[in-house]
Parts: sequence; structure tokens; C-alpha cells
Amino acid sequence: MDNLYVALQKNAQRTKLPVPMFDRSQISIWSILKQCIGKELSKITMPIVWNEPISFLQRFTENALYSYLLDRADECTDPHMRMQYVAAFAVSSISNNCDRLSKPFNPLLGETYEFVRDDVPFRYMSEQVSHHPPVSAFTCESKNNGDRWRFYGSILPKAKFSVKNMEVNPKGLLTLELKRHKEVYTWESVTCTIHNIVVGKLWFEYHGTMEIVNHSNKIKAIINFKPYSWSSKELHKVEGYIYDGNKNKIRGLYGYWTDALYSIDINHFEAFLKQQKKDLKNASKNPPQQATTAVAAAAANGADSNDPDEELPDVDPTHEQLNLPPNSITLWRIIPKLDYAAQYYNFSLFTMALNEWTEQDKKTRPPLPPTDSRFRPDIRQMEEGNIDLAGQEKDRLEEKQRVSRRALEKRREDWQPRWFRLMKHEITGQDVWVSNEKYWQRNWNVCPDIF
Repeated sequence: MDNLYVALQKNAQRTKLPVPMFDRSQISIWSILKQCIGKELSKITMPIVWNEPISFLQRFTENALYSYLLDRADECTDPHMRMQYVAAFAVSSISNNCDRLSKPFNPLLGETYEFVRDDVPFRYMSEQVSHHPPVSAFTCESKNNGDRWRFYGSILPKAKFSVKNMEVNPKGLLTLELKRHKEVYTWESVTCTIHNIVVGKLWFEYHGTMEIVNHSNKIKAIINFKPYSWSSKELHKVEGYIYDGNKNKIRGLYGYWTDALYSIDINHFEAFLKQQKKDLKNASKNPPQQATTAVAAAAANGADSNDPDEELPDVDPTHEQLNLPPNSITLWRIIPKLDYAAQYYNFSLFTMALNEWTEQDKKTRPPLPPTDSRFRPDIRQMEEGNIDLAGQEKDRLEEKQRVSRRALEKRREDWQPRWFRLMKHEITGQDVWVSNEKYWQRNWNVCPDIF
């Protein structure tokens, strides 16, 4: 992680966006979302001020930031150790979402995005392959044409609204191939819930069970993303196990997706969890005076102390003092957040670079396809602080997309993605989008005119 952080700092062409984010204090998100109940996430029209100046295709690139973990997995001779690093990568892939409450721009049909940098050990490309339903396909591979590993899949975000929260379920199978070991891993991401969309300060959490399967030897990692606990005051916590091919627990996994993930000897881990439960039980019998006073005050104001949507979660900072068992292994740790991140949509240095395309880039790097997200005028205008122009360009692009769709329907033709094809997953039997291996040939004559 340290080498990656140093590389990002050293090689960053820009460390900030052209202008800070807009003030949203006078805008009610509920006045917008209440009109969206029952709609697909891609059909939700929100004021552009609630967007962040990147496309969803660009935002998903962030999932590969800690791909050095896949390099480490490839280097391991022990299959159980490989699974631990794959599990750490899966957990790390959502860590860039911490404090990110803005909505990325919905990709246009046929939109693409590529990310290649000399200081980052992977190359990535994605395409919006379907509009109804909205499906984004991606492929990411190690340098040297993916000789070590390939990570690919597709995402179909589903949103569900209630009076107090919004639940986003990123449907889609994710696949990792470790080529030298002839191993195939699959998993799906977990649900994200955003609280307090009616009143109060927004906050969100990931929750649910992530099951990572190595189909070559049946080794599994089962990781529980725990919902916020009002009794232990712990937020963003993950716990899980590595299982061998005979379903025996062999390692414990523990940490916070916003911070780090650790691997722990199974016997020590079971004792560690047992002690935690004991400590929590004792604490509930003798709650601190401050907590008791807070609950009483909430009750006096008519609030339900068991309702997480009535207030911000009360997090006990001592949970960061993990007191882990001896010989615990740090699998992954998050790159520190920028001091000024809150002024720029809580972007990291890596995210700051996603929409960058300088005059020097045009001279020294291979040409991008005209469908690349960096060429979207609405995103570019928003990044530069021209909010009204950004909204006008967004409306123009969406109308252009509708006109193109009607023309296709009139000709009775179906949309054909340029860089991906739909096929049956050879192991799971599910329909998956995979690269047709043509993108890196860089023949842009086949690209549609979408901007």
C-alpha cells in the first residue's frame, strides 16, 4: 500500500479538481426522491448539483485501485493465502465509497472508459452495453496483457426507496481469474443503504454477506458486512472466515471496510470474538453515564432510541483500538484520506485523475475513442464549475440518446455493444458480459456518435 500511495502522490498531474463542489445546503433531496419511488436507479432525474463530476463507468474504476492485492495473490503458493488476498481485494473495492454521497452521471448507451497509467499495475476498460436495463460491463487485467490475472463482470444497480432510506443493490457477478494457478473466483457485491433521506444528515452503510468461491478447489471466503449496531456502537465492521475445500474454518477475517482487513489464526479468532461478546454483555449491564443521558434526552424529545434513521450513528472510537490476537496479518489498509477531500466530493488522488486528459496526454498517450467518458461535455462543464451549462449539456445528451433509440426501433434493429459480448459463464452458467478482445486494437472507426 505504501508504494502505491507514494506513486499516486509523486505522479499525480493534478491534486485537486478545477473548482470545489457546489453548496447543497438549500436543496432537499427528499423533494426529489419522493418522486422516484419504484423507478430504476438509471431513471432517477436529480438536479445536477447532486451529481459528482465523473461517470459511473469511471467510478467503478476505483474498485480496482488496490489491485496490488491480486498481484500478491498470484505470488502465493498456498491456495488459502491466495484466497485471503482475494478476499481483501473484494473488501477494499468498496472502500473508495466512504463518505461519497454524490451520484455519478448515468452512462450513455455506448459510452466507454479506459484507464491506463504507468504507475498503476493494471489496465481497465468498460462500456455501457445496455440501457434498458442499464448494464455496465468492465474488464481489468494485470499489466503485460493480463498474463497474471483478469477481473471482469457487469453491474446492474437496483434502487429501492422507503420513507427514510434508499437501498442500492449492485446486482452482477464478478469474476477473477488467476491464470498461472488456473483458478476462477466469483462473488457479488453487497447492499448499500443510505439513511436520513427525509430529514437529518445523510449517512450510509454496506451490509449483507459476500461469498467468494474458488471454483478450482472449493475454498471459500464468507464475509459478513455488519449493519450498524446500536449496542456495540460499531459501524462498517466486517467479519468472516476462510473455509477449506472440506468446509472447515481455517482463518478468521476481521476489520472495517473503511480502514483495514486482518487475517487471524482460527483458534485465536474464535476466542477473540467470544471475548468481544462477553465485553459487550458487561457493557450493556453497566452503560456509561454519557450514553444513558443521551438516550434519555432522545426519549424526552420523542425519538425512538432504537431507530437508526432518527439520528447519526453514535460510533465508539475505541473500536479502532482493535486489540487483535497475536500474529494477526494485515492483509490490506486504506490509503489515507486527503485533508481537503470534503471540498472535492470526497475524491481521492486516484479519483481526481479519472477525468483528466491534458494537452500533454494527447501528445504522448494513445488516442482515446470518441465515446470515452472524459469527452462528455456535461461532466467536463460540471468539473469546471459551470453548473447551468452542465445541466443543459446533460439534457442535450439524453435527448440525443432518445432520438438514436427511436431510430433503432424504427429500423427494427437491436443495439450492438462494440467491445463486449454476452455469453454463459463457463462455471456458473449465468449470463455474463466478457471482452471481445478488440478494444486494445484501438480501431475507433466503429464507435458511435453519442456526445
